[in-house]
Amino acid sequence: MNKPRKMATLLIGSMMMAVFSGCNAGNNESAQPQISQQDYEPYGKYETPVEFTIGRNTNHVNNLPAGDTIEDNLATRYVEDRVNVKAKVAWETDDMDQKLSLSMTTGDLPDVMLVSREIFNQLVDNDLIADMTEVYEKTASEGVKNIYGSYGDLLLNQVKVDGKIMGLPMTNIGNQHQLLWVRKDWVDKVGAKLPESVEDVWNLARTFVEKDVSGTGKTVGMVMDSNAMNFTPIFAAHGAFPMNWIQKDGQVEYGSVQPEVKQALTELSAMYKEGLIDKQFAVRSNEEKEALVINGQAGMVFNPWWIGYTNYKDSIKQDPEAVWVAVSAPVDENGKFKTIRQDPVGGGIVVVKKDFAHPEAIMKSVNLTTDFLYSLTEDAINYKKEHPDELLTDASRWNNDPTQIPMQVDYDDVLKRYYDDLMKADEAGDASAVQEDRVVSFMAYQEFKEKGNTIDANTYGEYLSRIEGQREANNPNLEVIPAGFYGTTETMKLKWANLQKLEEETMLKIIMGEAPVDEFDTFVDIWKRTGGDEITEEVNEMSKR
Repeated sequence: MNKPRKMATLLIGSMMMAVFSGCNAGNNESAQPQISQQDYEPYGKYETPVEFTIGRNTNHVNNLPAGDTIEDNLATRYVEDRVNVKAKVAWETDDMDQKLSLSMTTGDLPDVMLVSREIFNQLVDNDLIADMTEVYEKTASEGVKNIYGSYGDLLLNQVKVDGKIMGLPMTNIGNQHQLLWVRKDWVDKVGAKLPESVEDVWNLARTFVEKDVSGTGKTVGMVMDSNAMNFTPIFAAHGAFPMNWIQKDGQVEYGSVQPEVKQALTELSAMYKEGLIDKQFAVRSNEEKEALVINGQAGMVFNPWWIGYTNYKDSIKQDPEAVWVAVSAPVDENGKFKTIRQDPVGGGIVVVKKDFAHPEAIMKSVNLTTDFLYSLTEDAINYKKEHPDELLTDASRWNNDPTQIPMQVDYDDVLKRYYDDLMKADEAGDASAVQEDRVVSFMAYQEFKEKGNTIDANTYGEYLSRIEGQREANNPNLEVIPAGFYGTTETMKLKWANLQKLEEETMLKIIMGEAPVDEFDTFVDIWKRTGGDEITEEVNEMSKR
């Protein structure tokens, strides 16, 4: 990431500088405690406890054993036992940006914070967080470095300022794009085949509707989210990538204002008018949309690989004959299923307050927590086996919520690693061959193979995501296109919300026939004049630094 521009004109920046200029008076490099080479050891244990405070999002799910807490559970005890690092929750909140903005004005920052890109930029601009470059190089475990390295330079570049690593990014794994989920039993029923091209998709929707495959008299060809961007595979088949910054002719351009978007909107409007897309998609609640699928009224829906962890899995309760499969469709004219690489930073960035005495202790906590969550080391595996009564009460995979620093870091290609691991174990017929934290998925697959849709919905959902979804997410026909820009510019902070509202409203009106397709040209003109051109210029300027 390039160094953000100073926010001298913002009031909050002035307030922060005023507060911290006082707080930092007298602090200098010589006042910092000395960190020994032993302290930098990735798994080196301190003789006396090192404690840090953390501000974190509220944990709304408690599946810990009785008596355990966010500050004291199997995951936190593992870190404390191995390196003598303890975490104390400074506060929890449902609105991290608001809470941190207030904390910055009062000077009451915790030692560790989980922040958005915008707050990260503010903290950097006001010199409030530690340079983690040396800490990362010396103290990050091989496991964490391997995970970050799986993204190439893409991930760490997002948190570098003037070449310095100023935070530890949470990860947004690759291949989480929209897939086309199709009722295969319906496809067989009408004597069709799974779709490949855009034309195939619409022809299948047309057949579902005309033959009323649901038998309800209300068959829906395709059900959608209320956000028009749920149509991203349709847009991509036309070479359009709305809501993303893309590389074009040596410049970074905004995908939503390109002529290819108008072509896709023309088609979507026609399909909507014909009745192949749910007529109420723009006004339905999520629950109403899910009900169409669960109750067997809809045969196609766009959703990522993790659909099995949503309520859609309940469709087998209503219809035990339902067979859902994932398809990488529609493909473009060259036979490729295209998607844009999403922002590799997922969930935020972990930063350490500048004057915290032992920033390397935070890295140690991340090392051991990652080992624990993903069973990366024999030590972590054995520790969990030695404490079976202290595991989560619902036997699910241990998520990051109750850990000292609730951050997720995982391989860019973890979906392929995970799926291949399951297939090898399945071929060997040996559960012990699968990575420890993936056994629950392996067992779900075995149960599905034995009992089919008679298994409970949660087990079916595990199978659906981890086998069907992960397999298709790694379809060799997939072409992932790098985005041109992920960050935020100064003008974005002031004008982006209004531009996005204009964009979403215009696209929905065109698709639903409330505005002619040529309204797109008017939108582009307004977008450019009311901040779009200025933002595009800033994006290109930042991208070249």
